[in-house]
Order: sequence, then C-alpha cells, then structure tokens
Amino acid sequence: MPHTFHFQKTLPKLPVPSLKETCSLYLQSLVPLLSPDKFKETEKIVCEFESSALAHSLQQRLLDIEKNSTYNWLEETFWLKKAYLEGRACLMVNSNCYTLGKDDITHPKVLLETPLNAVKSGEFTHYQIRRAAHLILRGVDFNNIIQRGTLPIEMLRGNQVQCMHQYRRVFGVTRIPMPHCDSILQHDPSKYSHITVLVRDQVFRLDTCDGQVLKTVDAIEKELLDIVGYVQHLKTPEAPISLLTSWHRDSWAVARNHLLALDPSNRESTDIIEQSLFTVSLDDHTQGDDPSLQAKTIMCGHQGIGNGHNRWYDKCSNLVIENNGKCSASGEHSPLDGFIGSYFLDHLIKEPCPGPFNPQVVKSTPSNVHHLKWKIDATIEKALEEAQIAADVVATNSDVGVLIFDDFGSSWVKNNARVLPDAFYQMAIQLAYYRFHDKQTAVYESASTRKYLHGRTETIRSFTSDSKRFVEAMQDKNIENSTKYSLLVKAANTHEEYSIRASNGHGCDRHLLALYTLNSDHKMMSEDGQMKEVQLHSIFKDPSFSQSQQWLLTTSSLHAGVRLMGSGFGAVHPDGYAINYMPDSHVVKFGIESKFTSKSSSTADLMKNMTNALRDMREICDQSSKEMVKAKL
Repeated sequence: MPHTFHFQKTLPKLPVPSLKETCSLYLQSLVPLLSPDKFKETEKIVCEFESSALAHSLQQRLLDIEKNSTYNWLEETFWLKKAYLEGRACLMVNSNCYTLGKDDITHPKVLLETPLNAVKSGEFTHYQIRRAAHLILRGVDFNNIIQRGTLPIEMLRGNQVQCMHQYRRVFGVTRIPMPHCDSILQHDPSKYSHITVLVRDQVFRLDTCDGQVLKTVDAIEKELLDIVGYVQHLKTPEAPISLLTSWHRDSWAVARNHLLALDPSNRESTDIIEQSLFTVSLDDHTQGDDPSLQAKTIMCGHQGIGNGHNRWYDKCSNLVIENNGKCSASGEHSPLDGFIGSYFLDHLIKEPCPGPFNPQVVKSTPSNVHHLKWKIDATIEKALEEAQIAADVVATNSDVGVLIFDDFGSSWVKNNARVLPDAFYQMAIQLAYYRFHDKQTAVYESASTRKYLHGRTETIRSFTSDSKRFVEAMQDKNIENSTKYSLLVKAANTHEEYSIRASNGHGCDRHLLALYTLNSDHKMMSEDGQMKEVQLHSIFKDPSFSQSQQWLLTTSSLHAGVRLMGSGFGAVHPDGYAINYMPDSHVVKFGIESKFTSKSSSTADLMKNMTNALRDMREICDQSSKEMVKAKL
C-alpha cells in the first residue's frame, strides 16, 4: 500500500478559470433568481466586465499569483483569510462544526433511558470515563497512522487520487485570535503525545505515553479518574478561561494578549493546550438521548454549567463525552473541511469500547494531576463576564435540530428514482424550503476540489432554472406525476453537471471572490503613463451580485457515516438555514441550524417539510415507475 502522501507531488494545481467561462456560468445561475428585465441589466454589466481592460488586468494579476503559489492559489492567498480568518464572529456555532457519534454496542442501557435516572447533573460515570479513555487512545492511534503514512489514500470514483493534506491538520492545530485576522498555529503532531482535558472548566494536561510507550486504556482511565477526583474535591477552582474562546474574535484577541502579559505561567498554560494533539471535554451532564439536544451540547458548551463552558473552541479537534457515555466531536472549520473532521470521530468509535462497562457514578479521591493554572486580574474577570453574556446570546439564538429520516435512503434513490442521491436530496431541500416559505432562494452547496493539491471547496449553485421548474411543478396538482418525475430527472442531471464542473475547479464563485478582492486595491496605467487606482467594477456593485450570494440555504453533504448520528454547522444568514446531510443506504441524517430571532425561519418546521418533501418525491418516482412498467406490457 502506498504511503498516505505518496501522490501529493503528482497532484495538479488548482486551475484559474477563464473570464469567459466564469461570466457565462455566473449569468446562467442568475436566470432563476432575477426578473427578465433585471437579468438584461445584469447581463449587460457582466458582458462589459468580461471584455474590459480591468477584468483582463485582474485576470493577469491572478494568473501571476497562481504561478507563484507553492501549492494552491486560492487557499494561500484568498480562501483561508476571506472565508474564515478575517471573520470576527465567535467560533461557537459560527465556525465550529460538529459530528455526533453512535452509542457503543457495549453501552449500558440504563444510561440511555429516558428520563435518565441512573445519573444526575453534576455526576460522572465510570462508563463515561472508560469510554473516554478508549476514545483517547483511538485518537492517538489515528495520529500515529497519519504520521506513519498508513492511512489509505482516498480515491474518487475508484481511481481519482484525492489530496490528503488536510489530514496533516487534524492534530496539534489551533486557531489563534488576532486583531482583524486570526492565524493558524500548527505544532508538529509527531513531537507531542499529550492531550488537553477539560472538566468543569478546569484544564489539565494528560500524557498518553510513558516515554515512547503508549499507555494502556486502564492507565488512561485511571488518570482520568484522578482528574475527576481532583475536580470533585477542588475548593478553589481556576477561572473558566476556556469560556473566552467562545467570544468575539477581536475581544478574545485583546483578552488573550492581556492574559499572556500578566504572567509567564499563562503562556506556559496556553502553550500546553496549543501543543496538545486534541482536547477532551468530560461533561458531568447530559440532555439525554435526543440527537438535537446532543447537537446543542456539542455546539454551545456544557449545558449544566452554562453556554460556552468546558470547551476550547480554538482547537481543530475536540472530543466531548457526556456523563451518560454519549460522545461527539467538534472542530474549528478553518484548517480543514467537515469531511475530514468527521473521519476523526468515525475512527475513534470504529472499535467497541473494551470492558468493564460500569454505569455507576464515580466517587473518587483527589490525586496528583497536571492542572493548568491561570493568573488573572480584574480585567480578565470583566472579560469573562462579557464573554458569558455574549455566549448566552449566541447559544440562545441557535435553533439546532437533527432529522433522522429512515423511510428510505440512497439505495432506493439509485434503484427507484434513478438519479444521483445528492441531487435528489438537494431537490428535496429546495422543495421543503419553498413549501414553508412560499418562495425560492439561492442555494449554496460545497463541492470538494481535493483532486487538486491542497484543494478545499468550490460552490455548487444548486438553485437552477431546472430545479425551479421542478419545485413549482410539485406544487401544481394539475401536472401529471410522470411530468414531475421528468422534471426531477432533468433538474438532477443539471445539478450533476454543475457539481462536476465545480469539483473540477471551474465554478464561478471562488474565481469571482479572487477578482473582487484584487479589484479592491488594484492599480493600472493610464493612457498618459500615470499610475492610477481603479474603482470597483459595477459587476461587484450590482445588487444581483450580492443577491446571488445571499445564501438562505447553505448546504453540504458528508459520507454515509454508518457509525455517526449526524453532523452540522451554523447558518451564515440570520434568516437562513445551515443543512448538512449524511446519506446512508437506508437512512439520511440531516443536521439543521437556524436562528430563533428570525421572524421567518424555523428548524422544526423545515424538518417537517423535509420529511413530507422526501415522501412526496418518493411517491412521484414510484408512480412513474409503475407507469413505465405498464407501458412496456
């Protein structure tokens, strides 16, 4: 088997699309969004831009950037900063994404009962600690596999090598708050073997090795029990500094700088956290067996202590184990995409937890542990108060839900609907939105560009003229099911064509982002040889430009996730939805988030409409199949 990174040097670099193809695709995507008159206005602006000296000057500047890029012109110059690091909103909900793990086959049933009587808030259980120890060692094992290069190379459609670079960013990576624009700090995960453990906002270092020898699950379990016992008997806890990682990025940047300047020991503590492979949060609380409530816990912090607590949101990989033994993972999205992050948790829970499986409550005695200390002052105390207020606002506003749709899955879609599952689910999302909101909207779907070196994503503009016609037809009782099915097939084929184009690096959004960014500080030579700054072109000031990127539906899909119970992220628009889905053979898991403050959106209502849309689409496909069979007789 070839080394994990064997083909990295052979991968092509992400291409720069031509002005012609980007402008053409952009205009095509505007047809279903705009009135005919408005489209004509925009078409004139776009055509003028395509032929302008400014556009060609910007394109040549971009081509120079591409030629001088080490790996990927988009990631190195534009994407990380514009999509993530310049964002000033808090990472909690807004930038961290989550994945929910299934219960272990060894899970004590008493810990899954509703209502849960076996354990109360404020208590830890032995099974929770045992499973945490097992998952920690599985996490270290995953890192070792990556370091050895024995992680199998991912292939698309059987033979298309995918870039494996993002797996280098699973461990030892932290997003550092900085004024105006954050930075990504990566420590070499081959040089460190410790993790960070958070218990009731107290932060601990846990070494997973004795020298070069990996500790046993029993040894890790004992150290976790020692940490729990220490916290249970702790009379004067340290300040909940982890809460600050849930705060507005500029605010946290200033507070962190102040914290580090107070005392050298604070830098020592942050260094230990940032050098650690990943973090593990042990919550002495659970909200039970409801995946929607579990999603709230992983997104918004320890719900027994308060929003934003017992998490280090800056870390790329975070594991959370509730006191009923349920586990989930979250991670900062900027260093890697959700697909990679979900495989982190998938590997952790792939092997069952070894016994014993004791559901009893932990009653430990205090022991010596490596407790990280913080020197604080009145300024940090005030910052913590402000961070708590902000965390409460963000968490209270987050309307998160998980829909487990098990009427059918991708096997039925392939065999009966005879369209690609991703296109089918995209049409269902648009139909559900239309039924609930009585309007259609621009839809963002991420397409992987990992066929290229350091590839990340491109936008699939899923709302097309064909999807619009299909959705409208579904609401018309006078249209035959056979016609509706034909429209579904056409919309699905159009979606597939765009998806392939985007995955090949020839979507329009990343190219337009680069041209827009360059235009903001571009200079050209005038006819008399003078250097002059150029104004932002009207294509970028045209209302159609912003309207087409007003993503009221932000969507993405992951792998089937047979060991996972769903995944999700926060909505990017205050009146919109974030929808992630995991399409398995016989079930589809949707993670949906919107905002309670919105007067129009509702996660619960959209989930109801999603269920009905999927069932109605199945009906037209089944009816069409029956009619085709009759026609052959």
